[in-house]
Amino acid sequence: MGWPMPPPPANQGPPPPGYQAYSPTPSPGWTRAGFGARFGASLLDSLLYGLLTTALVIPGIVLLIAAFDGCTTINDEIICPTDSLQGGTLAGGIALILAALLIVFVVYVRALGRTGQTWGRKIVGVKVVGELTGTPIGFGKALGRVLFANAISGQIFYLGYLWMLWDDKQQTWHDKVVGSIVVRT
Repeated sequence: MGWPMPPPPANQGPPPPGYQAYSPTPSPGWTRAGFGARFGASLLDSLLYGLLTTALVIPGIVLLIAAFDGCTTINDEIICPTDSLQGGTLAGGIALILAALLIVFVVYVRALGRTGQTWGRKIVGVKVVGELTGTPIGFGKALGRVLFANAISGQIFYLGYLWMLWDDKQQTWHDKVVGSIVVRT
């Protein structure tokens, strides 16, 4: 999806080969999503993907509890006879929980990369696209965006998220790192 080139200035001749001007709006009719829409989409994503995570993690928790079935608690200390702790069940429970977390993470990042819309973003009507292309950002950039958002943007009073309030392009820090913007659909 290319951008139409603006007409060259009258005194400079045609633009150089491959020239493509920056356009602040990736597609005609699209507008940048405001803070409220982005925050609402984030809340819905937390709720919906959280419910999916919970549904997948519960069997792992059941296995963890079953692994300690023969153990007792004395003075807030878990005491297990040598043959009562079920190591296989314990390992299975831990593996199931880790697999559930990984599955939900991959589903989220894949949706963000392929379509620009996670479940919450689809409900609210916003989309993450490349700043210059107007197309979904792909799995690699989506992964980087999510990791940067969780590791950096939210760490100092959520300053990386709030940055969009005074940024001229309405970008958060994680948008800037991967070259994405959030638009209304």
